[in-house]
Amino acid sequence: MKLLQIRLLVTDFKKSTRFYKDLLELPVSWYEEEMEYALFNNGETKIELLSRKVMAEVVGEGNTSLEGESQSRFLLQFEVEDVDKTYNRFRENRIEFVNKPHDRKEWRARVAHFRDPDGNLIEIYKML
Repeated sequence: MKLLQIRLLVTDFKKSTRFYKDLLELPVSWYEEEMEYALFNNGETKIELLSRKVMAEVVGEGNTSLEGESQSRFLLQFEVEDVDKTYNRFRENRIEFVNKPHDRKEWRARVAHFRDPDGNLIEIYKML
């Protein structure tokens, strides 16, 4: 098995789509506003956005409460050519970072972290 896509279940579909398309500059391969679905073709593993409401309907759970959910359920890791340059470009796009670029010697990597509009943690990463 190989990971094909990561589906993010989002509370504000339009806001999240703008974030991934306009700020992170990921190419959109499929967009269905009425279905509240977007697919970003960003490499071998794709990222999907789907509204939490739609997914709850798909699995037959109706409107479920989002209260009590943890801030981060997972992390998306993106390898970049240069963490510092990417950090600066994203800051120009008004992305607020959780931390500044820093070396993680135990990982042999340089990283920085930020969150998407739904609080999902994202890491930009480059091996040292």
